[in-house]
Amino acid sequence: MRRIFLMLTSVLFIAVIFLTSCSSNSNNGSGSEALSDEDLKKYENIDWNSDEIAWKKATSPVTFTAYLDFDWYPIDTWGKDDVSKEITKRTGVSLEVTKSSDPKQLQVLVAADELPDLIFTDKQVERFYNSDLVWAWDELIKKYAPEFMHLIDPVEIVNNTADDGHFYTLKTHYNNEQAWADPRNLPSPGDPGFYVREDILNELGNPDLNSFEDVLNIFRMVKEKYPDMIVYQPHPTWTSAFMDFLGLRSANPYEDEQGNVRFGFMHPDFEEYFKFMNQLYREGYLSAESFAYKPEQFFQIVRSGKVFAASYNSGLADETNKIFDESGVKGRFVPVTKALTYKGEDKLKIVDSSVGWASLFISKKVKDPARAIKYMQFLKSPEGDMLTQWGIENVHYKLNDDGLLQRSEDFYNKKVTETGIGPWYFQASGLGEGVAVSSGALNSKYHSGVELLKFRKTRYVRNPALSSTKPQADTDEFNINVKLTELYTNSQVNIITAPNEDEAMSRYKKMLDDAKKIGVEKLEKYMTERYQKAKEKYDAVE
Repeated sequence: MRRIFLMLTSVLFIAVIFLTSCSSNSNNGSGSEALSDEDLKKYENIDWNSDEIAWKKATSPVTFTAYLDFDWYPIDTWGKDDVSKEITKRTGVSLEVTKSSDPKQLQVLVAADELPDLIFTDKQVERFYNSDLVWAWDELIKKYAPEFMHLIDPVEIVNNTADDGHFYTLKTHYNNEQAWADPRNLPSPGDPGFYVREDILNELGNPDLNSFEDVLNIFRMVKEKYPDMIVYQPHPTWTSAFMDFLGLRSANPYEDEQGNVRFGFMHPDFEEYFKFMNQLYREGYLSAESFAYKPEQFFQIVRSGKVFAASYNSGLADETNKIFDESGVKGRFVPVTKALTYKGEDKLKIVDSSVGWASLFISKKVKDPARAIKYMQFLKSPEGDMLTQWGIENVHYKLNDDGLLQRSEDFYNKKVTETGIGPWYFQASGLGEGVAVSSGALNSKYHSGVELLKFRKTRYVRNPALSSTKPQADTDEFNINVKLTELYTNSQVNIITAPNEDEAMSRYKKMLDDAKKIGVEKLEKYMTERYQKAKEKYDAVE
């Protein structure tokens, strides 16, 4: 009898373990079968407003750990601002947030197998196209939010599909053609801009400012009349204004006249760019120290009122002018909203290969992947997009008849840490951001950045297929790409600060020779092949 009792007890114990395991698996993502493509068709008629949307059926309290791979992020505490409180109210989701303090910190977490539930990053994202590290979104969607698949733009799926046929994220701030054509939409406020002091230009008699040659002429006038003034202060990490006017990017691939893809600084016009920058340095308009400053030092110098020209993103003039007014500094920055010609030629061409910005990954460490993908569905919805990028309707804004945001008078006196508008936008649309930016012209006297972005939009040439040229992680081409980027970072200041033009060109040619030794030609062949395949995919979905 004792033996029979022990046997029955063992059977009961095994049954309990089995039932517990089944229950656990239903929560961790392996207990629900993915629907077939045929089964998915019955969800085709469900739209974002439907009560059948998966996220609306799962609003019980849940907390995810989240890593923000941006040391500049303005906020890293959940539940103290308006938007994060509202997200929890609507979805039940809360976050335990860790913000990056070091660019290499995330890779340490990967190596140590200590990833949090959610990872938000824009660095080396191809490393996360890995089913051992993170969940493939298409697999989670087919199991837990099947209608979500029909609500995603097919082109956006192509944009984010990895070589293994799965997509592991949907990058933020993507614009399809319809969204880009919306007159309310604008390029990213992170776009570069070149700024000059309008008050000083007036004192100089408003000389022409239409070309690189005009810039040199004005810089000479400023240096002579205002010897204590810093003539030109570039941001140490942002895209160079003069590189931008020449239609160049240091690391972004571009298509040459023969249809081949080339690495950014291999463009022949970089020779002219370095000659011009070297001339600025040799004539005393640009200091070597400018490139070593930290961002906070840059802002401190520009806001001192002792700078004539500066370059940064589209918001520099507005932010600085507001501080000038509040602190009593006499001066006013204005953006240059035209293409400055070089040797009589207009070269400003903004090749937009962007298929979005940052990526949100769902780690395999997450205990409830079903809930995680439903949270992404909420953020991707028009409701989530408007909440995270615009705020709470009737609290932070009202929509006017033109579909723009009418802000209250005290809105611009509030900090991001109070409103929470922006930081929690892990699935933000490009159009949502564009509407928020262009609405600035309605609500504040500081809106010169809107005019700059309106001009820049006229120079955009969209080519998303170029985004597919990025090498896959842990390949030879990936390592070459990393080394080339480091080569440019380590070479540019040395070229610009050469004692004469001949030496500058010698250093520039050495950089090109080093690029060939690193393997730039191998990388370019690889990128060209991927580019041609990507164009075929885009042609198939258009």
